[in-house]
Amino acid sequence: MKKIDFQEIERIKDEKSSIDVLADIYLYAVLGEPVSDDDIERFKWYGLTLQKKEKSNLYFTLKVKILNAKLTIKQIDVLTKISKEFANGSARFVARQNIEFDNIKIFDIPAIFNLLNSVNLHSIFASGHVPTNIMSCPINGYNKNQTTDVSDIVLKLNEDFEGNKNFSNLPNELKIIVDGCGCVGQNCEDNDLFFKAIKSSNGKIQFKVNVSDTNDIKTIGFVAPSQVIPLAKVVAKIYRDFGKRGDEKHSKLAYLVEDWGIDKFIYIIQSELTFKIKESYDYIDTKKEFENYNGIFESNKKDFSFLGFELSNKNINSNGLEKLFTILKSHNATTIKITPKENIIVLDVPNINASSLEKELKKNF
Repeated sequence: MKKIDFQEIERIKDEKSSIDVLADIYLYAVLGEPVSDDDIERFKWYGLTLQKKEKSNLYFTLKVKILNAKLTIKQIDVLTKISKEFANGSARFVARQNIEFDNIKIFDIPAIFNLLNSVNLHSIFASGHVPTNIMSCPINGYNKNQTTDVSDIVLKLNEDFEGNKNFSNLPNELKIIVDGCGCVGQNCEDNDLFFKAIKSSNGKIQFKVNVSDTNDIKTIGFVAPSQVIPLAKVVAKIYRDFGKRGDEKHSKLAYLVEDWGIDKFIYIIQSELTFKIKESYDYIDTKKEFENYNGIFESNKKDFSFLGFELSNKNINSNGLEKLFTILKSHNATTIKITPKENIIVLDVPNINASSLEKELKKNF
């Protein structure tokens, strides 16, 4: 199948909402009818991208969102099962703190979705012209030096966007990051919209809001924690209504910011809000700690550490997932996070097990 022209994608989105393709996915899976090219494009809204076509058989790559970049040992076990039973052993961590599987057949998708749902995982808005997985600092909530824990904001932002028809037809994908530690670079993974937690000398938390244009990072202003989600929704709405469509090169939010200029962009945002964006704020800048996350660090959870290690191969596959599950279980650790560079941090390592766990991980990965 040849690549669909960007203007054709606009037609496909206009004719039927990509959110509504879920029922068709199940019908295709049960009835075995040929999948239309238009619906293959819409499948992306559920994390499914055509990988290859062999005769009449279609094979998809499935991207699964890792919310808050966090996976429990139970979720790792289910992902291992999906890799083994439905993806020929494939599995890899990819950009925006997601995991992907190859060789997915259409008739297996209902079973896969059921398995994901059983452990609160899914692929809704994992790709497509939507706000994709909201990124965050992988040690947020465990870093003793963090500014604030943004986990609830990240989860609520994902929840409000996912499957929401108001945000299901953007000119292109919208990439958002919320950083509560001060340890994620402003332009990490080419994000469009950045919320960085800051703290004033009296301890009050605010968020510095930045946006990309084509050449630089521009500051929108400063907002309270309760204002992060409304502001993110307004930016998504403005991008939906005024972003350039039908031209892939210029369809990103950065081109709208550049065309308008930052002052007009802020003015339009402000006109949509019920609160005032602060133009300046007296704050203590947070140093960027733990940039590579590797090693053993003291957690803010008593008697626990968090442990970061680099995967020599991001294609972890089913064997790697199974090893990871076994090693974590034997060291009484239950939760990991995926870093922006697709490495792993074990969050809840009992201090007495940290050194032996690090040795075991380095030996196997």
